[in-house]
Amino acid sequence: MSILQVVGFIIPFFVVPYLIAHVGVSNFGIITLSQAVLSYFIVFSDYGFNLTATREVSINQSNYNKLQEIFNVVLTTKLFLSFVCIFLFFILFLFQSIRNEFLFILYTIPMLIGQILFPVWFFQGVEQMKYITYLTTISKIVFTLLVFIFINEPDDYIYVNLLNGAGSIVSSLISIWFVKKKFSVHLHFSSKEEIFIEIKNGWHIMISSLSINVYTNSSIIILGFFVSPIILGYYSIAEKIMMAIRQVLSVFSQVIFPHICKLAKESHHEMVRFYYKFFIPFFILIVFCCVGVFIFSTEIAGFFTDKNIIFISNLIKIICFAPIITCFNIPFDRTLLAYNLKKDYSIIITIGSIVSIVLSFLFSYLFQASGTVYAILITETFITIGLVIMLESKHKQISLIFTR
Repeated sequence: MSILQVVGFIIPFFVVPYLIAHVGVSNFGIITLSQAVLSYFIVFSDYGFNLTATREVSINQSNYNKLQEIFNVVLTTKLFLSFVCIFLFFILFLFQSIRNEFLFILYTIPMLIGQILFPVWFFQGVEQMKYITYLTTISKIVFTLLVFIFINEPDDYIYVNLLNGAGSIVSSLISIWFVKKKFSVHLHFSSKEEIFIEIKNGWHIMISSLSINVYTNSSIIILGFFVSPIILGYYSIAEKIMMAIRQVLSVFSQVIFPHICKLAKESHHEMVRFYYKFFIPFFILIVFCCVGVFIFSTEIAGFFTDKNIIFISNLIKIICFAPIITCFNIPFDRTLLAYNLKKDYSIIITIGSIVSIVLSFLFSYLFQASGTVYAILITETFITIGLVIMLESKHKQISLIFTR
């Protein structure tokens, strides 16, 4: 996990400055915007399996027949949803304003396919994070090398997502082959009845995941309505810093989730002890990391570009508080899901996404990039408070604060 965190944090510090220098800030903003739009399709096709399937796999770790059943029905369902996503993707070409970007959008599809095929949920469920580390690291290194080789001038920006997708597809195919060999999983397509059952059972989590994506990725899309590509590019730099730290949070929460699910069945008291032992040191680490980003924001901005450094630095100083707020809600978030309280979790996240959209439109219109950052902070605070209240007030029997 530590290796994966380091890789996820460091790679952008190699790739982003190179991209900005060779394709320009405006084109970099377009790349970031396209990836934000793509994230909606990825979340839809993933359908919350990173939570629901991980939970099922973690509970059935020793039952190889059940693991095979789970793996095949989840992969088949994701493939079905991917065809729906690709169809919707091409519907985008009906809009005259983006027809000129046909190749750019077409070259983005491999990123979607790579994300769909990679069975990260399976490796998390069997608590074999080392395989995710190996494969994800391979994917990121391949992408980085391809960028350095093929991206040399502004017009090459259309290939960035294609190269990203190529690295992802390679690691995904290797991972499926590995699951087949190591866990004796015989691949086959599940029936349409099984697919629809999965879709029905995962509805609440999918809505929650989509809502999370709304408040994490919609900000840059909404900001794009009110600012020029160059300002969008400057904002993208600050957002990349936040996303690098958030990647660390994501890995941590994904890694602990299978164990939390098992503890939820065995002993709530042991779950609380686990949080005290592992979460508190992690939270302190994140605080120190964000404080460091705040102190060295000017140097960080200057590392990525030599233009408008003060403006970018001010955005970084504000946005670096967001991961601290997000980190605080991890225990409450994971506990609700571990006890299968999907509906309550979904309510908070869905309301939070609505708050995010309203604030993003209002603040982006009034204050442009700075307003977008403030909207993110308010939304993260709202969601964190909501998750804490939902767990501690409505489900006092599984309280994290008052459990001795």
